[in-house]
Amino acid sequence: MPSSMKIRARLNIAIGEQHMIRVGRAPKFADHLDGFVVAVGDQWALIAQSSEGGFFNGYAAFRLSDVDSVSRDKTFETAFAKTQPEWPPVCPFEIDLNSTTGVLEGLGREGALIGIQKENERSAIWIGKLDEVRKRVVYLHEVRPDATWHPAPLGYKLKAITMVEVATHYLRGLAAIAGTEPAS
Repeated sequence: MPSSMKIRARLNIAIGEQHMIRVGRAPKFADHLDGFVVAVGDQWALIAQSSEGGFFNGYAAFRLSDVDSVSRDKTFETAFAKTQPEWPPVCPFEIDLNSTTGVLEGLGREGALIGIQKENERSAIWIGKLDEVRKRVVYLHEVRPDATWHPAPLGYKLKAITMVEVATHYLRGLAAIAGTEPAS
């Protein structure tokens, strides 16, 4: 496994090259991430995700300490992504990648639905609107897969979160049906 300095260097180089990369990650239930790196902080990095074919699919923040490989894409997908209206990928909002709290507050801005994952524990995503971030816990007002809102915010330990997503096709579709505000 490359050192954390080499991982960070590869991610920073990827920003300048604007070439699609694949990020391999160590948590037990983690999938690789494909896309374009748009920012690297002290603890987290942000990638403009791509799905099959090179289509853009929202943003994902991931812990740098979980990264075990960074490789350059060798398919046609980078060339195709450069033809899309989202090109070039940039960070469209202010985000602090130096802390988990900063990531959650940045991605959860203006009531956006976010998905959090705890990939060391299980393969699942918890989706909701950011309610509150405390010292060790984030509270989400969750929306269920049937697009109904959970009646009260639920809390998750910050240290367990390995990835945070926003603006994916799934999250945008879910928000369109559920609405952006929980039912009172």
